[in-house]
Amino acid sequence: MSIKLLAEGSTKWERFIKHWGISFLIGEDVLFDTFGDAGVFWRNLKWMKVDADKIRHIIISHDHWDHLAGLWLFLEKKKDVTVYVCPGFSRETKERIAGFGVRLVEVPGPLEIKKGVFSTGQIRGIYAGKDIYEQAIVVKTFRGAAIITGCAHPGLSTIVDEVKKYFGETVFLIAGGFHLKGATQEVIEKIVYTLKLVGVQKVAPLHCSGALAQDIFKRAWGGQGYIRLTAGKVLRLDSEEEKGADNKCGAKGTPQGAEVL
Repeated sequence: MSIKLLAEGSTKWERFIKHWGISFLIGEDVLFDTFGDAGVFWRNLKWMKVDADKIRHIIISHDHWDHLAGLWLFLEKKKDVTVYVCPGFSRETKERIAGFGVRLVEVPGPLEIKKGVFSTGQIRGIYAGKDIYEQAIVVKTFRGAAIITGCAHPGLSTIVDEVKKYFGETVFLIAGGFHLKGATQEVIEKIVYTLKLVGVQKVAPLHCSGALAQDIFKRAWGGQGYIRLTAGKVLRLDSEEEKGADNKCGAKGTPQGAEVL
């Protein structure tokens, strides 16, 4: 199973110019979030030679512009998809998606999107003093669960607890937005301690994680455990059904230049 970072923005300047948000392609047919700039999102799909016709599932982590902007342009061009949202999304967002004539699925709890790829279902968090509902992606691998987050508003520890409770297995990897921009060193180090305690082996903090958190995570996990992802980079996760497959970069089915985990 491959995970490709399609677009990501994390600096103050990128936020100012709206080059902000995150988007992943999981396998060839699952899109997770659609970035905050529709033009950049669509150009990246073309630059990376992503076959949009193969995409069948679009999961939106939460109801914020920087994860939704590319969706509207995508749905104008392609209708044969299912869009998965949290029940807690605004009525306006759900009605706008449904208005494109695509299939809309609300996901209150864990749901298998396709073989080995799941949504956590909505998990409650707090943002700006109000409830926010967010879902993450779980890919089952023979080394444990890989979690892909949009912004992790409910908190990394909470998301990991929910995944462990449902799947009953070790969390091997967490990648995506960690929602630690502006957090203190003490808060970040407590989260690092918790994640280490439950056995997380690989981390790839992006988007809203913040420079301080990225630095602390890098020092905590070191060169083997800390992954620096940039747009276009691919992670290869051996799923449970691929356990016996060749693990070498460049092997059949593994994109050249991919990092095999």
